[in-house]
Amino acid sequence: MSAGLPQHLTLDYLRSLLSRGVEHAPVTEEARKVLRQWVIEARRVARGDTPASAPPVSGTEHPHPAGIPENSQPASVDEISFGNELRAILNGVHPGGTEEEPAVPRHVAFDLEGETEEEKLASLRELVLHWPPLKNLNSLRDTPVFSSGNPRADIMMVTDAPGLYEEKLGRPLAGPSGEKLDAMLQAMGITRADIYLTHLVKFRPSLPRQLTNNRPPTDREIEISRPILREEIMLVRPKVVVALGAIAARGILQSGETPLSALRGTFHTAFDTPVRVTYNPSYLLRTEDISEKRKVWEDMLCVMERAGLPISDKQRSYFLPRK
Repeated sequence: MSAGLPQHLTLDYLRSLLSRGVEHAPVTEEARKVLRQWVIEARRVARGDTPASAPPVSGTEHPHPAGIPENSQPASVDEISFGNELRAILNGVHPGGTEEEPAVPRHVAFDLEGETEEEKLASLRELVLHWPPLKNLNSLRDTPVFSSGNPRADIMMVTDAPGLYEEKLGRPLAGPSGEKLDAMLQAMGITRADIYLTHLVKFRPSLPRQLTNNRPPTDREIEISRPILREEIMLVRPKVVVALGAIAARGILQSGETPLSALRGTFHTAFDTPVRVTYNPSYLLRTEDISEKRKVWEDMLCVMERAGLPISDKQRSYFLPRK
């Protein structure tokens, strides 16, 4: 690679290499200096400083990689920093971040087949099986657990990621948590067939020598998966989305470390859709506190109202203290 290419073409070329898994590319010493200058200017922009113009550079042809040197002993710590920062810029991570920050796909447009929403959802399900941003994480298992229920539902519920039960049965919220969800839906006067239920992350997060143990998805796994969930919401077009638990809420609302207790009790908006945050059914398995169950039920009453479901006086009185 030479230094003569315009910046946007050069960056696009390097991004295409990264997308194919190429971590090292020979460049001239002149091009290497230009890449270093881009990293320096990106740092200045991140600090709010006015970036300086890149000074003219010159040099002779000498092969060097665009990232960390291919030899096992890099010339300096700065060499590693340069390679990591350049890779982060190519992945859309702001300078000064860490390697753990997610490389989020920008402006994702899925090429889905089909005429109806159901056909397009089926196409999205197939696409997820081999979608490179997910596969390249190398931190998720191979069996997808996509969604269940009515693709034209007024209520869409989102939980975090599959666990052992979900992976075995191939459907969201299985096992004891699923039984608790079924009880919640029954109290609402509906069943799973009346809602659209999906995972934020479609694959079970992996662990070394994993058997029955599960782990929550990482921030990186959540952010990489978010465009898929956005596409689902745009296709289903529910009247309301229910985020079941803190992880689902963080993924949908991008709410950072805001606690669930601060998010629930009101409606938010994401992807032009009302979002209600409530506790995951697994939380109800761990508490006998009737006041906590009432909080979840109050959220469900608000969801029912937003979806236009009838609510009886008996339903409104669930989990209230006895007089």
